[in-house]
Amino acid sequence: MKKIISFEKKLDFPSMIGEVTSIALDHNLKFVNESNVEGEFTIRGTYKLTEASRLEEQFNFKVPADIILGEKLDLSSATIEIDDFYYEIEDDDRMACYIDVKVEGDEKVEEAEIEEIKQEEEKEIEIPAAKTEVREILEEEEKKEVEDVKEIVDDETRECDGEKQEEELPKKNLEETEREEMEEEQSIVVKEKESATMGSLFSSLKDSEETFSTYSVYILRQEETISSLIEKYQTTKEALEDYNDLSNLTVGSKIIVPTIHNES
Repeated sequence: MKKIISFEKKLDFPSMIGEVTSIALDHNLKFVNESNVEGEFTIRGTYKLTEASRLEEQFNFKVPADIILGEKLDLSSATIEIDDFYYEIEDDDRMACYIDVKVEGDEKVEEAEIEEIKQEEEKEIEIPAAKTEVREILEEEEKKEVEDVKEIVDDETRECDGEKQEEELPKKNLEETEREEMEEEQSIVVKEKESATMGSLFSSLKDSEETFSTYSVYILRQEETISSLIEKYQTTKEALEDYNDLSNLTVGSKIIVPTIHNES
């Protein structure tokens, strides 16, 4: 332990102080017990009444000191010394002295504290198994945390793989769709005679006429409209409405396109 204790003392001179020509500080401080220091400082020297004077006067002051430490020190290793000393001339006949004392030494450990330390050490020796058990529990928890992190990483990896597979599916589906369109756009020609008793989709046609119709199954593409289909297949909107719900058409919807021809 090291502690600095500061003192401030005002010294009144019997006459005017023109100049301090010499000054010294001595002390006889000593330990009276493990936490108390007592003694006195001796401040002595010479001074002139005026700076121009050739005569010097002597001064000698005794300053008592009493230091109470908060800690108890081992007196076999404790030391007391002056750490700093300086002064200032105040007014014409007063000197202010400032003294720093350094007290240093090892703190004294009481027998009760030593016994307590021994008991704590004995407890640590008696329960190594408990410490080992705690350590094993901590290691087990760390292992579980690592496994949890690994499981999260595996899940994220599987999600990434799934996204990659989903990215590949549209390409395959596009090829299958194009093939289906080619197959379904093949015209199906049906030649039939209409009768009044037919309960089919073609009951709206006239009974007296012999007709044949061409039906195309078409898949609606991007930017295509009903008007463009009518123009492409030379049909009418009314004919399309007989076989399709034109109000709910979207890209990819399948449309039955009839083209009716009368036999001559």
